[in-house]
Amino acid sequence: MCKTVILSDTHNNQSILKEVFLHESGYTHIIHLGDDYEDLDETPELTVNALLVRVPGIFHKGYLTKTIPNIRGFKIGKWKIAITHRLEDFSNLNSHYDIYLYGHTHHPLYQRIGSRHFINPGHLKDHTDRGTKASYATMKIQGNQIELEFKHLDGITFNRKILNNK
Repeated sequence: MCKTVILSDTHNNQSILKEVFLHESGYTHIIHLGDDYEDLDETPELTVNALLVRVPGIFHKGYLTKTIPNIRGFKIGKWKIAITHRLEDFSNLNSHYDIYLYGHTHHPLYQRIGSRHFINPGHLKDHTDRGTKASYATMKIQGNQIELEFKHLDGITFNRKILNNK
């Protein structure tokens, strides 16, 4: 089993970022969806035993100059995953993925369209931003199934989905 922690829109809020990892253990992957993806560089102890995959947010110099890819695709187990900061950037994809992870809106969301799963973990900018409590997501991947959980800063799950692949 692989456990992935999905973060977005941390906006250099180190205290909230650290709070997330007080409630998470055994993770093998961390995905950061931008704004500000360098935040994890300041807390290397959180990423020691995990593979970190990230993309820049829309205000990042690398995003604006296109020197850092704003979309990344990879696999975890049997699942093809694409990540970006803005949902609209996926319109540039030519490949099919099973899971599409994005941030930017600061609102957690899960939506299934056909065989595609779209997930926004929310934000970690402040305890509340844009009328929404801080949140993140975890995915426990085992074979053709994922247990997706949306969590608040206290680590308590407020939404849970089971995703199946093919």
